[in-house]
Amino acid sequence: MTTQLFKITQNIIIQNQEKAVLILKHKTGKWLLPGGKIQKDESWIEALKREIKEETKIAEFEIKKILDIDSWIEDKTGYYVVTFVAKILKVDKITLSDEHIDYVWARFSDLDNYDFWHENIKKRIKKALL
Repeated sequence: MTTQLFKITQNIIIQNQEKAVLILKHKTGKWLLPGGKIQKDESWIEALKREIKEETKIAEFEIKKILDIDSWIEDKTGYYVVTFVAKILKVDKITLSDEHIDYVWARFSDLDNYDFWHENIKKRIKKALL
């Protein structure tokens, strides 16, 4: 019997007061949501807060719900991604990590203008904004 290993990652749809969503442009040129992997001995909420702060310097947000859980297999490893929806509580300025080269607060009508890392990211954002 063989077993399948799974890695869990998470991302977050952060909405501002105007219902626009924060998306980040990775140094590869593809757009994605803030988020990342859960490290050993870290709870999901600790990991999510750490990743958001590392990638954007946003420290205050309120998680509203889990929007979606998706899975796929890549190089014989299974992946799960949990997507949360959050409302931003306070941000003076977005400061990006070395992983990212740009950011934008995207509106529903503008999402087709961005080259996302994966089509499912755009689908999740649209689902959150409907």
